[in-house]
Amino acid sequence: MFTDAPESPTQLDDVVYTNLKEEANAAKGQVDFLNSVIVELQSKNQELMHRLSVMEDSGIHTNGEFSEPVETPTRSRAPPRLFCDICDVFDLHDTEDCPQQAMSSSPEPSRHHGDPKNTRPYCNICEVFGHSTEQCDDEQTF
Repeated sequence: MFTDAPESPTQLDDVVYTNLKEEANAAKGQVDFLNSVIVELQSKNQELMHRLSVMEDSGIHTNGEFSEPVETPTRSRAPPRLFCDICDVFDLHDTEDCPQQAMSSSPEPSRHHGDPKNTRPYCNICEVFGHSTEQCDDEQTF
C-alpha cells in the first residue's frame, strides 16, 4: 500500500499540525512583506509632502525640474478699457452706466376715476373690449 499514509491518529494530528504551521508561517511572511511595503510608501509620501511644502513656500512651480529658471512676468496687464455698446465709444463710460439708457422718471399714475366695480364687456371671439361675446357679429371678424 501507501508508505506515506499515516498509520495512527497521532501521526494524522502531527501532519495536520505541520500543514497549519506552514500556512501560518507563509501568512506571517506575507503580512511582514505588506507591512514593509506600507512603511516604504508612507516614507515616500512624507518625503513628497515635504518637497511640496518647500515648493509652495518658495513659489517654485516647475513640475519637479529644478534646472529651469522660474519666469516672472515683466509687467502686469492693464485693466480692460471701458466701452459702451450703446454709444459705441471707448473710455467714457461702461454700457451699464450709459446716460442714454437711463430711464426717465416713472410714468404718472392713472387719473381715471371710474367705478372699479363696473366690468367692461369683453368679446372672446374678437378678443377686444367694447361688446360681449353674445353681441358679437361673427361675420365682421372674418
